Amino acid sequence: MTLPNGYALRLASPDEAELVRAVMLRCWTGTVAENSSAYRETVDDIAGQIARGGAVLLWRGEEVVGGGRFHPVPGPAGDKRPWTEIKRVGVARELRKLNLGAPLVAAIEDAARARGAVGAQLGVREDQPRLVQFWEGLGYVRADDVRLHTVNPLTPPPFTMRKWFQGESQVAALA
Repeated sequence: MTLPNGYALRLASPDEAELVRAVMLRCWTGTVAENSSAYRETVDDIAGQIARGGAVLLWRGEEVVGGGRFHPVPGPAGDKRPWTEIKRVGVARELRKLNLGAPLVAAIEDAARARGAVGAQLGVREDQPRLVQFWEGLGYVRADDVRLHTVNPLTPPPFTMRKWFQGESQVAALA
């Protein structure tokens, strides 16, 4: 997927955790309810997540305007292969109609795949049902057996979704 001119995607390092947090807050504040666990994450929490998984930042020139993270998680029952959880994906509100989300997610998936993941899982807040359609458009399907890395006890359970990366079998690789 291509980005408009002037935009770029790149992996973030753990040293950029403050930048990752700042762009997430920019993208989420006023859109995602205040009881989201994202608002309670610290820079150290985020740096640890980046070190164990990764983060991708979306740049417009010298300005970070979006991003998302991924973290290793167990996959479907019986599948011993590596999986990833995609989380905290966002694009600045004023840029949301530019179709930047799909290339951002593709970059996150590519980075997770490069680290060995055969698929991705995610949760969509119960109060954000329109996002389910966005993820379905990217090939994700509802899956009630997804085990998320972190669950917010202050909110109803999220919609959970899963996607096998292209070329991967949907039949669990039993060990």
